[in-house]
Amino acid sequence: MQRYSLRNQEKLPVTLRRLLVITPLLALAACDNQPQETISTPLPEQTPVAYEIPPQQASAFAAEVGLTAYTSMSMATQTAQELDSRLQSFLYHPNPMTHKEVQQAWRSAYSAFLRSLVFSRLPMSDPPDWHKQGIDYRQTLTLLDSWPIEGGYIDHVPGYPFSGIVNDLTLELNEETLLNQHGFSDPSYASLGFHAYEFMLWGADGKRSPEDFFPQENTAPVVIATEGGSTATGEANSAITTSGDGDNASVSTPDVQNHNRRRQYIQLVSEQLQKHLHRLQRRWEPSNGYYAGLVQRSEPLQVLAATMSATQKILSDELLNRRVSADSSEFSHSSEEDVRALVHGLRDIWLPSAAQPDEEAGSGDSAAEAGIARLLPGTEKDALLAAWQEKFTQIDTALDQWQAQQGAEPARQQVREHLIGLMQVLQRSAAALNIPLRTED
Repeated sequence: MQRYSLRNQEKLPVTLRRLLVITPLLALAACDNQPQETISTPLPEQTPVAYEIPPQQASAFAAEVGLTAYTSMSMATQTAQELDSRLQSFLYHPNPMTHKEVQQAWRSAYSAFLRSLVFSRLPMSDPPDWHKQGIDYRQTLTLLDSWPIEGGYIDHVPGYPFSGIVNDLTLELNEETLLNQHGFSDPSYASLGFHAYEFMLWGADGKRSPEDFFPQENTAPVVIATEGGSTATGEANSAITTSGDGDNASVSTPDVQNHNRRRQYIQLVSEQLQKHLHRLQRRWEPSNGYYAGLVQRSEPLQVLAATMSATQKILSDELLNRRVSADSSEFSHSSEEDVRALVHGLRDIWLPSAAQPDEEAGSGDSAAEAGIARLLPGTEKDALLAAWQEKFTQIDTALDQWQAQQGAEPARQQVREHLIGLMQVLQRSAAALNIPLRTED
């Protein structure tokens, strides 16, 4: 539930008074090529303040938001392409080294995607046709980042060597069938996305063998009559074992089968991942992207308010209520890196100079006066900038401890406390800028 304080409107700065009449959401229901509406974020009545954000600085921040979104989505798309390249190398020569390389590439690609996730929380509405086609922002995210998932819906798990899509020989593997199978009867029944990819690389217990991806013919359990010398399926002759004096011999099939289908499936997952990421990247393209256009046509203060609201949603709804309490990357045992990537995505917006430590300190004011630094009033600027930097550093340190302690609850609690602290810094900054944020019961 959201609530806002109501105070004296007449004494508000003119730029904020104008925004009070704007509709509550980013109502963006225009066509793809010619969207007519803009970002609109409600700014209710506030206490009168002496400080008003300089228009030039507000405009510069709004431009930063659009550019950062495009840069983040471009990086996510690029790392997904690099992941696919590593996958092809692995499938060409499955061995422990190429297996490790593709696993590392998955981690990099997923982190890059998560750094862009904050922009999906801007209160935007897609064109109706996109909803009908299942390619709006929300449904695209479902195709990319469904979790938790049931690994047994995809492939073998301990005790069930023939489970999942990979081992269902009646199901043709192609783009259409995987889209139809995704979330078929439950959200955890995922056939696409980063975590389906993760499961294929690590397996249910994190011990996936490269041998699972050896290029060899599909096999199935069969029983062979020794006198006839023929098999029920005509496959797996090399796996025949006999009892010596018995009438029949059985095929001793390995626990892991359908290697070629497994190879085909993971390649389809990789192709779809790139396709969905590229779709989002195009929409953030500065010159003609749908989402980029919405930001560019919006009032800068609307963009600022929307970005602060999106940051709050990532901190509260995504991090505190979900990621810190669960294992979003359970198969790779790297959930702390999910949290780190999401926090770094926030840092890219609010402290972009801190996100680029290799830049020379004396490169000019442009790096120092970016993000929140270009917006804050001088009386509170130094203290709030120091608070932002301190919280980001504390979260990184706590995540290192989470990793060292393998997700122990005390380490998670420390991360949780620092995230709450970052939320408080966001609220203090919003108050200094006269931007309201939601409060929760």
